Amino acid sequence: MPDWSKKFKAEYDYARGWLANEGNFAEDWRPLVRRLHQLTDPAGFDPGQASALSDLRRQVKRGDRVAGGRDEVTEDHGILRAVGAWTADGSGTVEARAKMRAASLKLLRHVYLVNRTGNRKAWVVSLPTELRDWPSDDFNARASTQMDTRTLLRASSEIFSTGDRRHLAAATRHALAWCQRTGMVLALAAAAADGRTGPRRNAALDLVKRWFADPATTNADLVTYIDRLKRGFREVIRMLNRGHLILTDWVPLRTATAAAELDFLNAEAFTFSSHGEGLDVVYIERSFFTNHPGNVLFGLKNWTRILVHELTHMVCGTEDVNIGQTRYAWYGIGPHAGYPGSACIRNADNWAFFSADCGGQLTDAERNTALTIV
Repeated sequence: MPDWSKKFKAEYDYARGWLANEGNFAEDWRPLVRRLHQLTDPAGFDPGQASALSDLRRQVKRGDRVAGGRDEVTEDHGILRAVGAWTADGSGTVEARAKMRAASLKLLRHVYLVNRTGNRKAWVVSLPTELRDWPSDDFNARASTQMDTRTLLRASSEIFSTGDRRHLAAATRHALAWCQRTGMVLALAAAAADGRTGPRRNAALDLVKRWFADPATTNADLVTYIDRLKRGFREVIRMLNRGHLILTDWVPLRTATAAAELDFLNAEAFTFSSHGEGLDVVYIERSFFTNHPGNVLFGLKNWTRILVHELTHMVCGTEDVNIGQTRYAWYGIGPHAGYPGSACIRNADNWAFFSADCGGQLTDAERNTALTIV
């Protein structure tokens, strides 16, 4: 199994610690380091300090002062100069603490704020594919000489392309819109379940029944399910509006060889249930952008479905229920005696497809495929 102690939060907290003392950096870097430390708030990246990231991407290319300005240098030169470890001939090693300061800057060099409008903010961590682990661990393992350190600092082939980042931004925006629309539907459904009927309320209640009610489900069960869904989607919306959501891959999995690790590497995404990481992090893996022939949804609609699915794990404590097989939509998530409402209400893909349906995103064919009884 993957080493679950190597969560992104551990790397985040470690980097934040190395940025805490700006006096350990070159004098002209200290104002920026102070802002980068403020950016790495204990609760997650602070959108108010996001401009520090673009300034960092410029600063790493600035060398010593010359007549008329500054030299432009390679990023390894810029970062090693920032931590007082650059040598012109590349000889020797980089002192351990300077190396960790460099690794912290390397981490933040590849962080991007996406969805800059309103409260729809998310962060993408797109570390270079050349890295085999989180920067601090990789630098400890492979940066034994000055030249080794330079090689890692020059790594630039980011795991998520500019287009990928745009797609992740769009999926996050749509996820929030789906969840907001779901909240409205659930308010109407609650009224209908309470006996205050009407065409719109009845239609909303039917939507809940479609994804969560088997023939034996009682009205009392429905009231309980609606209450859980209302509270859950309200918490997802609140989390998204905080602007701390982080999307990254689990970097240590990149060199996976064991079957259990490969399962996670080849997944669409995963996260930790019930805020189990301490930061709002979803890990985007190899199958996220892959349109597998067996998928029910494709493209942006599927990327949004994946995010809503994972966010219900992270915020609401949903599960991937296994009855017959793990209940993803391609296998069938229509409630029935063999897959009762009591299981549906725990299953993340039921929540995600219900949200897509509330948002008017499903075609008849997509809905019917997902509801196929297996």
